[in-house]
Amino acid sequence: MINLVAFNLFLNLLGSALLLSLPWLLLGIIISSTFLIWTDEQKWVANFPRNRLLSSLVGSALGFLLPLGAFGSVPLVRRLLLQGAPIPLAVSFLVAAPTLNIFAIVRVLSSRQSQYGLIFLCISFSWLMAIVMGLVFSPYRLARQQAEEEGETALLNIPLLRSGALIMLQSSMEASPRQGGLVFASGVNPVADFSWRQKLHLFGRNIIEEFQEFGGVLVIGTAIACGIVFFFPQAWLLQWAGLGPVRQTILMMGWSFILPLGNFSNPDLLAPLGEQFWRGSMVAFLLWGSLFNLQTIGLWLVTLRLRPLSYLVVLVGLSVFLFAMVTNYYLS
Repeated sequence: MINLVAFNLFLNLLGSALLLSLPWLLLGIIISSTFLIWTDEQKWVANFPRNRLLSSLVGSALGFLLPLGAFGSVPLVRRLLLQGAPIPLAVSFLVAAPTLNIFAIVRVLSSRQSQYGLIFLCISFSWLMAIVMGLVFSPYRLARQQAEEEGETALLNIPLLRSGALIMLQSSMEASPRQGGLVFASGVNPVADFSWRQKLHLFGRNIIEEFQEFGGVLVIGTAIACGIVFFFPQAWLLQWAGLGPVRQTILMMGWSFILPLGNFSNPDLLAPLGEQFWRGSMVAFLLWGSLFNLQTIGLWLVTLRLRPLSYLVVLVGLSVFLFAMVTNYYLS
């Protein structure tokens, strides 16, 4: 027989996790749709720096201007890549967004004063890692695919994104390129000449389609994470407290992948473990959990191609592990 008390607690945990994640995803989708429908994105995307280092620096700083966190940054990054934004800028923003945004920083700074050093390390490492990842992925190039049939609009082959399809706008007889829920065109704004009613209709339609695409994946990932957290015994974590820094770091990275924490977590969660766990393992917990967990990995899978995503996961994981070891042996 099902334990109704335990099931009720699970539903409460799931509902709380969704309330902390879905609004940020919806905010990112709204901003992405606003750029698509109501602005001339070609102009402001053209103003982004094309230099690799400058693009990475600007991307890592976008979180302060667009504080969307780990969930809202995914649809916006896809929107930027579809319009030809520099790949280093998009990758660095994607990596930095969960930590380098004003809301997350203000929230964690309101925690205990004893954790300020840990917060500073996490923010510094995240900023450095975002710049490095942007530079690593900078060799990727946008390759234009020439249409086989005369008169057909040429599309952009974006190596980081999954392939798209074509849809028909109700207000136009021409097919508009579409990739993963987003309507786009190469070098042309497909809705520039639409009336405000047509734009409003397409704006709402794009929000609904993207929210269905990303929201369903986020709900499934959150449910799996909450189920593991609720039904999996956690007491064994403390049994590892006496182990060395390497195994502790791997353990904390694995546990942060499961927990439905989403954005940059409050370091006060780790306060009870401060005397038993190495400081670097706590840094790894905060950094890795804010980027890759069962909630966010599904959003990345429906946005990025498997090969570049695998590269990014491996490189970020090795970077976080390296930062943790540096913290354990030199900054503790």
